[in-house]
Amino acid sequence: MTLDLPAPDAQETKSLAECIRSRRSIREYSELPLPVSCLSELLWSAQGITGVNGERATPSAKALYPLHLHVLVRRVAELKPGIYNYRADNHSLQLLDELPADGKIEEVGIGDQPWLKEAAMIIGVAANLADITQRFEAQPPKGERGKRYVYMETGALAQNIHLCATAMEIGCVLVGGFDDLQAKKVLGFPAEIDPTALLCIGRRRRV
Repeated sequence: MTLDLPAPDAQETKSLAECIRSRRSIREYSELPLPVSCLSELLWSAQGITGVNGERATPSAKALYPLHLHVLVRRVAELKPGIYNYRADNHSLQLLDELPADGKIEEVGIGDQPWLKEAAMIIGVAANLADITQRFEAQPPKGERGKRYVYMETGALAQNIHLCATAMEIGCVLVGGFDDLQAKKVLGFPAEIDPTALLCIGRRRRV
């Protein structure tokens, strides 16, 4: 099943400088759902098409755009909970699977990371590292340059999401401490795809 996302909102919110200044890692979330428009904005800021020649929101070595995004949805209005694949070409979501059983997502994290189970959604970022390594095999250091480009692109993507979340006044935290095999299984990535980052997102818990 494929679901078209609402068009990203081009209206100005906070200034870029203000978003950079106020960006924080937010690890506590309320039980309130996020509107689907927030998910649309976040995914567009991560990998959305921004140019007539297929340019995207984040830079990519040789414009290969190797990153894949899967979204674990718990509480997003108008969306059934489950695992979704983001398609940048037409800004849509493809439902892949049902939401994992309680406790499965907690097993992904290294150490105690309750935000993994409390977030309204988790964006999983992944890439075929073997393929990208081969594409840049001629560049030294052999077998490493392609991976470096993937992680650079992942970092740019994560910062875009963080700043977009800040502009919308919702919480976001980047998670790098996770079990690769468990993350791959829970988020529904194929065997040849390696996870590079997780982003937990939700409405900020007000104290």
